[in-house]
Amino acid sequence: MREEILCELTSLSREPLRIKGFRFGIPNSKPSCVIVGPLTGTAIDQLWVASRLVRFLRQQELENPAFIKGEILVVPAVNPYSFNMGKTFWPLDNTDIDAMFPGYDKGETTQRIAAKLFEKINHFEHAILLEARKDRVECIPYVKVLRTGYEDVHEAQAFGLEFIHYKDPTPSDTVSLNYNWQIWNAKSFSIISGKKGTLRKIESTKVFDALIRFLSKKGLIDYTAFEGAVGNVITNEDMEVVKSSSAGLFDALAPIGEHVVHGQPLARIYNALDGSLMQTIIAPCEGIVSCKYDYPLIFQNAVAFRIVKLTLLH
Repeated sequence: MREEILCELTSLSREPLRIKGFRFGIPNSKPSCVIVGPLTGTAIDQLWVASRLVRFLRQQELENPAFIKGEILVVPAVNPYSFNMGKTFWPLDNTDIDAMFPGYDKGETTQRIAAKLFEKINHFEHAILLEARKDRVECIPYVKVLRTGYEDVHEAQAFGLEFIHYKDPTPSDTVSLNYNWQIWNAKSFSIISGKKGTLRKIESTKVFDALIRFLSKKGLIDYTAFEGAVGNVITNEDMEVVKSSSAGLFDALAPIGEHVVHGQPLARIYNALDGSLMQTIIAPCEGIVSCKYDYPLIFQNAVAFRIVKLTLLH
Protein backbone atom coordinates (compact mmCIF):
# COMPACT_ATOMS: atom_id res chain seq x y z
CA MET A 1 0.00 0.00 0.00
CA ARG A 2 1.19 3.49 -0.81
CA GLU A 3 -0.35 6.56 0.80
CA GLU A 4 -0.19 9.67 -1.36
CA ILE A 5 -1.60 13.18 -1.53
CA LEU A 6 -3.75 13.52 -4.65
CA CYS A 7 -4.72 17.15 -4.16
CA GLU A 8 -3.51 19.92 -1.86
CA LEU A 9 -4.81 23.48 -1.48
CA THR A 10 -3.37 26.03 0.90
CA SER A 11 -5.58 27.96 3.31
CA LEU A 12 -5.14 31.33 4.99
CA SER A 13 -6.91 30.30 8.18
CA ARG A 14 -6.22 26.59 8.75
CA GLU A 15 -4.15 23.61 7.70
CA PRO A 16 -3.99 22.94 3.93
CA LEU A 17 -6.70 20.81 2.40
CA ARG A 18 -5.14 17.45 1.58
CA ILE A 19 -7.04 14.74 -0.24
CA LYS A 20 -5.30 11.45 0.43
CA GLY A 21 -5.37 8.29 -1.64
CA PHE A 22 -4.32 4.75 -0.79
CA ARG A 23 -2.94 2.86 -3.77
CA PHE A 24 -2.68 -0.92 -3.97
CA GLY A 25 -1.02 -3.04 -6.64
CA ILE A 26 1.06 -1.87 -9.57
CA PRO A 27 0.30 1.62 -10.95
CA ASN A 28 -1.26 1.67 -14.44
CA SER A 29 -1.77 -2.11 -14.44
CA LYS A 30 -4.98 -3.86 -15.52
CA PRO A 31 -7.63 -4.47 -14.31
CA SER A 32 -7.97 -1.23 -12.38
CA CYS A 33 -10.54 0.37 -10.09
CA VAL A 34 -10.85 3.65 -8.18
CA ILE A 35 -13.19 3.92 -5.21
CA VAL A 36 -13.97 7.43 -3.98
CA GLY A 37 -15.50 8.08 -0.60
CA PRO A 38 -17.83 10.92 0.35
CA LEU A 39 -17.75 14.30 -1.33
CA THR A 40 -19.94 15.73 1.44
CA GLY A 41 -19.15 16.19 5.11
CA THR A 42 -22.13 14.39 6.65
CA ALA A 43 -21.74 11.05 4.84
CA ILE A 44 -20.45 9.13 7.86
CA ASP A 45 -21.54 5.72 6.54
CA GLN A 46 -19.51 6.22 3.36
CA LEU A 47 -16.42 7.35 5.29
CA TRP A 48 -16.67 4.28 7.52
CA VAL A 49 -16.94 1.95 4.51
CA ALA A 50 -13.98 3.56 2.72
CA SER A 51 -11.73 3.48 5.78
CA ARG A 52 -12.68 -0.13 6.48
CA LEU A 53 -11.87 -1.02 2.88
CA VAL A 54 -8.39 0.51 3.18
CA ARG A 55 -7.76 -1.51 6.34
CA PHE A 56 -9.01 -4.74 4.72
CA LEU A 57 -6.90 -4.33 1.57
CA ARG A 58 -3.81 -3.39 3.59
CA GLN A 59 -4.12 -6.43 5.87
CA GLN A 60 -4.74 -8.82 3.00
CA GLU A 61 -1.83 -7.41 0.99
CA LEU A 62 0.53 -7.76 3.97
CA GLU A 63 -0.44 -11.41 4.38
CA ASN A 64 -0.28 -12.16 0.65
CA PRO A 65 1.60 -9.75 -1.68
CA ALA A 66 -0.16 -11.38 -4.67
CA PHE A 67 -3.59 -10.56 -3.23
CA ILE A 68 -4.00 -7.47 -5.44
CA LYS A 69 -4.30 -8.51 -9.09
CA GLY A 70 -4.36 -5.08 -10.73
CA GLU A 71 -4.44 -1.53 -9.41
CA ILE A 72 -6.86 -0.22 -6.78
CA LEU A 73 -6.99 3.37 -5.57
CA VAL A 74 -9.16 4.25 -2.55
CA VAL A 75 -9.88 7.91 -1.75
CA PRO A 76 -11.64 7.79 1.65
CA ALA A 77 -12.73 11.45 1.84
CA VAL A 78 -12.68 14.39 -0.55
CA ASN A 79 -14.04 17.08 1.77
CA PRO A 80 -12.28 16.88 5.17
CA TYR A 81 -13.00 20.57 5.90
CA SER A 82 -16.74 19.86 5.92
CA PHE A 83 -16.29 16.75 8.08
CA ASN A 84 -14.34 18.77 10.61
CA MET A 85 -17.09 21.40 10.77
CA GLY A 86 -20.12 19.09 10.54
CA LYS A 87 -21.27 20.70 7.29
CA THR A 88 -22.72 18.90 4.29
CA PHE A 89 -21.17 21.03 1.55
CA TRP A 90 -18.00 23.10 1.19
CA PRO A 91 -18.14 25.20 4.36
CA LEU A 92 -16.84 28.49 2.92
CA ASP A 93 -19.56 29.00 0.30
CA ASN A 94 -21.91 26.01 0.78
CA THR A 95 -21.26 24.62 -2.72
CA ASP A 96 -21.40 20.93 -3.60
CA ILE A 97 -18.14 19.50 -4.97
CA ASP A 98 -20.17 16.82 -6.74
CA ALA A 99 -21.74 19.56 -8.88
CA MET A 100 -18.38 20.81 -10.19
CA PHE A 101 -16.98 18.02 -12.37
CA PRO A 102 -14.92 17.74 -14.48
CA GLY A 103 -13.78 20.92 -12.76
CA TYR A 104 -12.01 24.09 -13.81
CA ASP A 105 -8.48 24.77 -12.57
CA LYS A 106 -8.94 28.55 -12.71
CA GLY A 107 -12.44 28.66 -11.23
CA GLU A 108 -13.90 28.78 -7.73
CA THR A 109 -12.38 26.67 -4.96
CA THR A 110 -14.66 23.66 -5.40
CA GLN A 111 -14.14 23.77 -9.18
CA ARG A 112 -10.39 23.67 -8.60
CA ILE A 113 -10.70 20.77 -6.16
CA ALA A 114 -12.81 18.86 -8.68
CA ALA A 115 -10.31 19.55 -11.48
CA LYS A 116 -7.27 18.47 -9.46
CA LEU A 117 -8.99 15.32 -8.21
CA PHE A 118 -10.47 14.35 -11.57
CA GLU A 119 -7.05 14.56 -13.19
CA LYS A 120 -5.85 11.85 -10.79
CA ILE A 121 -8.82 9.47 -11.00
CA ASN A 122 -10.15 9.55 -14.56
CA HIS A 123 -8.01 6.79 -16.10
CA PHE A 124 -9.34 3.69 -14.31
CA GLU A 125 -11.40 0.92 -15.96
CA HIS A 126 -13.92 0.80 -13.11
CA ALA A 127 -14.91 3.75 -10.95
CA ILE A 128 -17.11 3.66 -7.84
CA LEU A 129 -18.47 6.59 -5.81
CA LEU A 130 -19.73 5.99 -2.27
CA GLU A 131 -22.60 8.44 -2.20
CA ALA A 132 -25.10 9.57 0.40
CA ARG A 133 -28.53 10.89 -0.43
CA LYS A 134 -28.82 14.61 0.17
CA ASP A 135 -32.42 14.51 1.45
CA ARG A 136 -33.65 13.44 4.89
CA VAL A 137 -34.15 9.74 4.22
CA GLU A 138 -32.74 6.33 4.90
CA CYS A 139 -32.65 3.85 2.06
CA ILE A 140 -31.79 0.30 1.13
CA PRO A 141 -28.23 0.30 -0.26
CA TYR A 142 -28.48 0.33 -4.04
CA VAL A 143 -26.39 0.97 -7.15
CA LYS A 144 -27.06 4.01 -9.33
CA VAL A 145 -26.21 3.80 -13.03
CA LEU A 146 -26.71 6.84 -15.28
CA ARG A 147 -27.94 6.36 -18.83
CA THR A 148 -25.31 8.18 -20.89
CA GLY A 149 -24.76 5.86 -23.86
CA TYR A 150 -21.49 4.68 -22.31
CA GLU A 151 -22.95 2.76 -19.37
CA ASP A 152 -22.97 -0.98 -18.73
CA VAL A 153 -25.86 -1.56 -16.37
CA HIS A 154 -25.35 -5.32 -16.18
CA GLU A 155 -21.85 -4.80 -14.77
CA ALA A 156 -23.58 -3.37 -11.69
CA GLN A 157 -24.98 -6.81 -10.89
CA ALA A 158 -21.48 -7.83 -9.76
CA PHE A 159 -22.05 -5.86 -6.54
CA GLY A 160 -24.80 -8.28 -5.53
CA LEU A 161 -27.05 -5.57 -4.10
CA GLU A 162 -30.80 -5.98 -4.35
CA PHE A 163 -31.58 -3.01 -6.61
CA ILE A 164 -29.88 -1.13 -9.44
CA HIS A 165 -31.42 2.25 -10.22
CA TYR A 166 -30.99 2.84 -13.94
CA LYS A 167 -31.89 6.45 -14.58
CA ASP A 168 -31.74 9.19 -17.16
CA PRO A 169 -29.35 11.94 -16.08
CA THR A 170 -30.84 15.21 -14.90
CA PRO A 171 -29.07 18.52 -15.65
CA SER A 172 -27.45 18.36 -12.19
CA ASP A 173 -26.18 14.83 -12.92
CA THR A 174 -24.14 16.09 -15.89
CA VAL A 175 -21.74 17.90 -13.54
CA SER A 176 -21.41 14.94 -11.16
CA LEU A 177 -18.38 12.69 -10.78
CA ASN A 178 -20.31 9.56 -11.80
CA TYR A 179 -21.47 11.10 -15.08
CA ASN A 180 -18.08 12.51 -16.05
CA TRP A 181 -16.32 9.24 -15.29
CA GLN A 182 -18.62 7.60 -17.85
CA ILE A 183 -17.95 10.29 -20.45
CA TRP A 184 -14.24 9.55 -20.03
CA ASN A 185 -14.92 5.84 -20.71
CA ALA A 186 -14.86 4.39 -17.19
CA LYS A 187 -17.50 1.90 -16.14
CA SER A 188 -18.78 4.01 -13.28
CA PHE A 189 -21.28 3.41 -10.49
CA SER A 190 -22.57 5.15 -7.40
CA ILE A 191 -23.49 3.10 -4.36
CA ILE A 192 -26.16 4.98 -2.40
CA SER A 193 -26.76 4.11 1.23
CA GLY A 194 -27.23 5.28 4.76
CA LYS A 195 -28.63 8.32 6.43
CA LYS A 196 -26.55 11.49 6.51
CA GLY A 197 -24.92 12.42 9.77
CA THR A 198 -25.13 8.93 11.28
CA LEU A 199 -23.32 5.60 11.18
CA ARG A 200 -25.63 2.69 10.32
CA LYS A 201 -23.39 -0.33 10.52
CA ILE A 202 -25.81 -2.92 9.15
CA GLU A 203 -26.37 -1.03 5.90
CA SER A 204 -22.70 -0.02 5.74
CA THR A 205 -21.58 -3.62 6.08
CA LYS A 206 -23.76 -4.50 3.09
CA VAL A 207 -21.97 -1.85 1.06
CA PHE A 208 -18.55 -3.05 2.22
CA ASP A 209 -19.43 -6.64 1.28
CA ALA A 210 -20.68 -5.41 -2.12
CA LEU A 211 -17.34 -3.70 -2.82
CA ILE A 212 -15.37 -6.83 -1.92
CA ARG A 213 -17.69 -8.92 -4.09
CA PHE A 214 -17.24 -6.56 -7.04
CA LEU A 215 -13.45 -6.45 -6.73
CA SER A 216 -13.37 -10.24 -6.54
CA LYS A 217 -15.66 -10.80 -9.53
CA LYS A 218 -13.70 -8.32 -11.66
CA GLY A 219 -10.41 -10.07 -10.92
CA LEU A 220 -8.91 -7.22 -8.90
CA ILE A 221 -8.32 -9.25 -5.75
CA ASP A 222 -7.60 -12.90 -5.03
CA TYR A 223 -10.53 -13.48 -2.71
CA THR A 224 -13.63 -15.65 -2.62
CA ALA A 225 -16.74 -13.68 -1.71
CA PHE A 226 -20.25 -14.88 -0.98
CA GLU A 227 -22.79 -14.41 -3.74
CA GLY A 228 -25.23 -11.57 -3.29
CA ALA A 229 -28.62 -10.69 -4.74
CA VAL A 230 -29.35 -10.93 -8.45
CA GLY A 231 -29.56 -7.13 -8.78
CA ASN A 232 -33.01 -6.08 -10.01
CA VAL A 233 -32.70 -3.27 -12.55
CA ILE A 234 -35.33 -0.60 -11.85
CA THR A 235 -36.20 2.68 -13.52
CA ASN A 236 -38.29 5.61 -12.28
CA GLU A 237 -41.36 3.93 -13.81
CA ASP A 238 -40.89 1.02 -11.39
CA MET A 239 -41.00 3.33 -8.36
CA GLU A 240 -44.08 4.58 -6.53
CA VAL A 241 -43.46 7.91 -4.77
CA VAL A 242 -45.67 8.39 -1.70
CA LYS A 243 -46.03 11.96 -0.39
CA SER A 244 -47.52 13.44 2.75
CA SER A 245 -50.65 15.55 2.49
CA SER A 246 -50.17 17.12 5.94
CA ALA A 247 -47.34 18.61 7.96
CA GLY A 248 -46.60 17.53 11.50
CA LEU A 249 -44.94 14.88 13.64
CA PHE A 250 -43.99 11.88 11.50
CA ASP A 251 -44.43 8.37 12.94
CA ALA A 252 -43.21 5.75 10.45
CA LEU A 253 -44.74 2.28 10.72
CA ALA A 254 -42.91 0.52 7.86
CA PRO A 255 -39.09 0.24 7.82
CA ILE A 256 -36.93 0.15 4.72
CA GLY A 257 -36.81 -3.27 3.13
CA GLU A 258 -40.31 -4.26 4.25
CA HIS A 259 -42.66 -5.93 1.80
CA VAL A 260 -45.89 -3.95 1.98
CA VAL A 261 -49.29 -4.60 0.41
CA HIS A 262 -51.86 -2.24 -1.07
CA GLY A 263 -53.79 -0.46 1.70
CA GLN A 264 -51.24 -1.13 4.43
CA PRO A 265 -50.62 1.80 6.84
CA LEU A 266 -47.10 3.13 6.30
CA ALA A 267 -47.01 6.09 8.70
CA ARG A 268 -49.11 8.46 10.76
CA ILE A 269 -48.77 12.23 10.90
CA TYR A 270 -49.91 14.02 14.07
CA ASN A 271 -50.58 17.70 14.72
CA ALA A 272 -47.42 18.97 16.41
CA LEU A 273 -49.37 21.14 18.88
CA ASP A 274 -52.49 19.24 19.93
CA GLY A 275 -51.50 15.66 19.01
CA SER A 276 -54.52 14.98 16.81
CA LEU A 277 -54.14 12.58 13.91
CA MET A 278 -53.72 14.53 10.67
CA GLN A 279 -53.09 11.71 8.19
CA THR A 280 -52.52 7.99 7.92
CA ILE A 281 -50.28 7.32 4.92
CA ILE A 282 -51.48 4.21 3.08
CA ALA A 283 -49.48 2.06 0.67
CA PRO A 284 -50.87 2.67 -2.85
CA CYS A 285 -49.40 -0.57 -4.19
CA GLU A 286 -47.65 -3.78 -3.27
CA GLY A 287 -43.86 -3.72 -3.20
CA ILE A 288 -40.67 -3.15 -1.22
CA VAL A 289 -40.05 0.02 0.78
CA SER A 290 -36.74 1.19 -0.66
CA CYS A 291 -36.61 4.66 0.85
CA LYS A 292 -38.21 6.24 3.93
CA TYR A 293 -38.33 9.81 5.22
CA ASP A 294 -36.32 9.80 8.41
CA TYR A 295 -36.91 12.94 10.45
CA PRO A 296 -39.47 13.51 13.24
CA LEU A 297 -41.05 16.52 11.50
CA ILE A 298 -42.42 16.34 7.97
CA PHE A 299 -43.68 19.04 5.64
CA GLN A 300 -46.76 18.92 3.46
CA ASN A 301 -46.10 17.28 0.06
CA ALA A 302 -42.76 15.86 1.23
CA VAL A 303 -41.72 12.46 -0.11
CA ALA A 304 -42.47 10.06 2.75
CA PHE A 305 -41.72 6.72 1.05
CA ARG A 306 -40.49 5.26 -2.20
CA ILE A 307 -41.76 1.80 -3.04
CA VAL A 308 -40.36 -0.54 -5.66
CA LYS A 309 -43.54 -1.93 -7.18
CA LEU A 310 -43.87 -5.69 -7.10
CA THR A 311 -44.84 -5.76 -10.78
CA LEU A 312 -41.12 -5.38 -11.47
CA LEU A 313 -40.56 -8.92 -10.22
CA HIS A 314 -43.35 -10.56 -12.20
